[in-house]
Amino acid sequence: MPVKLIYGEDTYSISKRVEQLIKDVTTQEWEIFNYIQVDCKTVAIPQIITEVMIIPLGEGGKIVHITDGTIFNKYSDEVISSLEENLSKIPKQNLLLITSKNKPDGRSKAVKILLQYAEVEAFPPITSWDKQGIEKLIQTAVKTYSLELTPTATSYLVEAIGNNTTRLDRELAKLAIYAQGEKLKLEDVQALVSNNNTNCTELAHAIKNGKADAAAQILHRLVGNNEHPLKIIANLIAYFRTWLVTKTGVEGKLPDNKISTLAELTNPKRLYFLKKEVETVSAAKLKQSLVALIQVEGELKTGIDNFTPSIIKICNL
Repeated sequence: MPVKLIYGEDTYSISKRVEQLIKDVTTQEWEIFNYIQVDCKTVAIPQIITEVMIIPLGEGGKIVHITDGTIFNKYSDEVISSLEENLSKIPKQNLLLITSKNKPDGRSKAVKILLQYAEVEAFPPITSWDKQGIEKLIQTAVKTYSLELTPTATSYLVEAIGNNTTRLDRELAKLAIYAQGEKLKLEDVQALVSNNNTNCTELAHAIKNGKADAAAQILHRLVGNNEHPLKIIANLIAYFRTWLVTKTGVEGKLPDNKISTLAELTNPKRLYFLKKEVETVSAAKLKQSLVALIQVEGELKTGIDNFTPSIIKICNL
């Protein structure tokens, strides 16, 4: 199809998909002329449509790339008429590419017209609990770097990197330089890639269990590995929110499927372990901790850096 709509919060995977489309549609020699990224704040949609109707320069096809698909959510009758009249006439070698972090509003007339002609691809973020999905993502990414890893090395990356696709790209680039075509073992990968995700898990458990000394040591290790405080606090908030939902669901005697839905568990089997994790902690403590963590996040975003003392204080709630 001459129109492609790509959306999702996994911006890294979307950027990789765009790179692949550029390679597929244009030729390297003529890419600078035939890949056109437009800002809809300065260029009107009818002008963009006109551009994608023009045949490409030289060999290959042309891509006209709109980087904010949500601009189609509200548009005038003039734009709607332009879309209706021209989308079916786009030359076969050309591509109108529309990307967006958020899914465009399907109730909009302009979006409805786009969907009649567009091939849609969605890139939702893989949840941190979807280990199988993360492993498939890593296996695919490894191939793009011509890397070869042992199964244990791959499993380590699943735990160490999780669903952070931006970090995955950075770490694989580093591993590829180190490997020089050789197969990497677990110890090779461990030496080059720090496992901050596991440390965040340990930190969450230390806070929940009131172990201030252990929390301070883990936090020191995370900060020493250049893990950003906002990333750490986001992980902690996610853990405590899930624990609180699980605990209140258990106390409310809700059925397991209801608790799994409320906790947004992609793998319902994980609920068994979550119940074990919250057995000895009260819902009140979990709520207090969650509220305090959200307050710390707000302080960090406004430039107040009292991170470590605040975490220690939460341990003692």
